[in-house]
Amino acid sequence: MENDNKTKYKEGDKVFTKVNPTVPLIVRRFYKEIYYCTYAEDPEKKELALFEREII
Repeated sequence: MENDNKTKYKEGDKVFTKVNPTVPLIVRRFYKEIYYCTYAEDPEKKELALFEREII
């Protein structure tokens, strides 16, 4: 994982977005300051690319 020492969230962590805090997401990957997250309840849905400031 790139920039492992700077990440607030690790792969596999459960997170939520600020705009929709009721939908749980799982961090799949962190790459170049972007978190790639899948939906916890529906992993087949298209994943989200989020900045750290968009995650709670």
